[in-house]
This record gives sequence, structure tokens and C-alpha cells, in this order.
Amino acid sequence: MAELQRDERRRRRTALLVVLAILAAAGAWLTGPWGVVLLTRGEAVGWLLVASGVVLLAAAVAAIIAARRLRVPVESLRGKANPRFDEPEPSRNPNGGYSLAGSQLGSH
Repeated sequence: MAELQRDERRRRRTALLVVLAILAAAGAWLTGPWGVVLLTRGEAVGWLLVASGVVLLAAAVAAIIAARRLRVPVESLRGKANPRFDEPEPSRNPNGGYSLAGSQLGSH
């Protein structure tokens, strides 16, 4: 039960990070260009808006990276089927080897 609760907390943190990334990116999209417009007019407040846009953009990128690292692949969650379970994998032995994978009794 503890593992299911841990997985649920992880999903919530991932969703929270995605929402934070979206909000930060929207804030950067709104403040950055407006700051550049104000800078072209010669207003000093434009520097504040440009700097806050850059900080918000960096926060959005950091939140996206953190959410990506925190996300758990579906195959590794409890109770989920692993689609690659029955796929044969080649031998890691560089010399090769003898394998009976795929053979049947009575086959040539």
C-alpha cells in the first residue's frame, strides 16, 4: 500500500510541476515581449519586465525538466502490463552463442 501511495504522490508532484511550467511560460510570454516594447520606448521599467520574463522562462524550463525526470514510465507502475515482457533480446555475449529461442520440437 505504501508503494501505491508513493506512486500517487509522485503523479501529483509531476502534475503540479507541469501546471507550474505552463504558468511560468505564460508569464514569461506576457512579461518578456512587453518589457522589450517598453525598452524601445526608453522606459526603465522595461528592464524589470525583461528580467522577470527571463527568470520565468528559466523556471518553466526547470519545471519541465524536473517533471520529466520525476515521471514514471507506465510499464514500471504497479499492476500495469509490460509490453516488452515476451520479446526476445539478443545475447550480450560478443562471441555469440547457441540459442533455442523460437524453435519447436520436431522442427528442422
